[in-house]
Amino acid sequence: MTKFSIVATVKNRKLLKSVEMMQASAIRFNSSHCDLGELESFLEYYNRNCSLPLYLDLQGAKFRLSRNQPEFEIKTGEQVVLGSSDSALKTISIDPRALSYLSAGMRVSIEDGRIELEVLKAESEYARALVLRGGTIKAAKGMNISPHPVNQIELSSRDAEIVTLSKKYGFIRYALSFVSSSCEVAELKELSQRPVASKIERELPFDRIEDIAKASDEIWFCRGDLGAQLGTRGLVDFYRFFTRNIERLNRPVLMAGEVLEHMVDHPCATRSEICHLVDIKESGYAGVVLSNETAYGSFPIETIKTVLEVTSDE
Repeated sequence: MTKFSIVATVKNRKLLKSVEMMQASAIRFNSSHCDLGELESFLEYYNRNCSLPLYLDLQGAKFRLSRNQPEFEIKTGEQVVLGSSDSALKTISIDPRALSYLSAGMRVSIEDGRIELEVLKAESEYARALVLRGGTIKAAKGMNISPHPVNQIELSSRDAEIVTLSKKYGFIRYALSFVSSSCEVAELKELSQRPVASKIERELPFDRIEDIAKASDEIWFCRGDLGAQLGTRGLVDFYRFFTRNIERLNRPVLMAGEVLEHMVDHPCATRSEICHLVDIKESGYAGVVLSNETAYGSFPIETIKTVLEVTSDE
């Protein structure tokens, strides 16, 4: 029987050796959170010190806040500015592509829906928004508009630079965000000659997901962005349909997004998380992708131990 996969996300080199020793199957590193020089330094260190496969997460069509975004709190009921220009109000620096799609009345979510805004006014260079759910604004966090307006058919120049820089390393794999067509995957595979995991982060017709799967080596079902895109009931319906049809994809499918979210701040998983982890495996998922649990959580090693204990066939 194929071993249940555990992909553990890291934000820097600090936990690499510990995560590898804890029998993770692979490591994930988000290229959106660093510049090319920092990425090259990380890869050189990885090459010298680690033997596990490394998934480089590429931004693809995903919207993110600027990597230079200052961290600050926003509170429910106050107004903020979305854009890049200076303002007397707090400014959230966003992807220029996203700014061009905003209009009054539109809902915007940040960091998988932890923060929610409503656009009050949109101009060419900025938008003013009301905070519906406050929180901490952090650099490079994901941003969602529903439905996601960008369908990308080729790699961005930055993603292409990252691939050119990293493909020489034999341990490299790629995870491509917000995939909407097999063309994106085919271009990435042709350029990199490396395995590609396609991240399903918006609702797509299942026949298109099948086409994407044929071009990919793995599929990741990413509940964070899907939840921000679809809302509670929409996510439930899409998850149910997707899971019932998982065998049609003929590829390993991994579950990503808040798998053991409780363990970000606590040393033990909830009973619900443990039972759900069993259900994920029994439903045909080949593994899980741990994100905040290992990248930002206080108990990354305990999290991996928990997945191993719950999913082991021994």
